[in-house]
Amino acid sequence: MYLARDKNNDLYLFRILPERRRECWWADAALDGSYLRLDKQLYPEITWDTEPLEVSLAPFQQPVEETA
Repeated sequence: MYLARDKNNDLYLFRILPERRRECWWADAALDGSYLRLDKQLYPEITWDTEPLEVSLAPFQQPVEETA
C-alpha cells in the first residue's frame, strides 16, 4: 500500500503504486474502490512533491493480562 498526497493537499491510501498525473495521483485499479481518502492533517511529511510512501498495516494487539 502507498500513501500519496494530491496537489490540492488531499491524502490517499492506495492499494497499488499510483502514478502522478497533472494534479493528482492515480492508480488504474483504484476504479474498483481500492483507495481511501485520509484526514489531510495526517503525515505532513508527505507532499505533492514527494513520491508515494510505501506503508503496511498491522493489526493492533492489546497485551494479554494475566489473571491470578
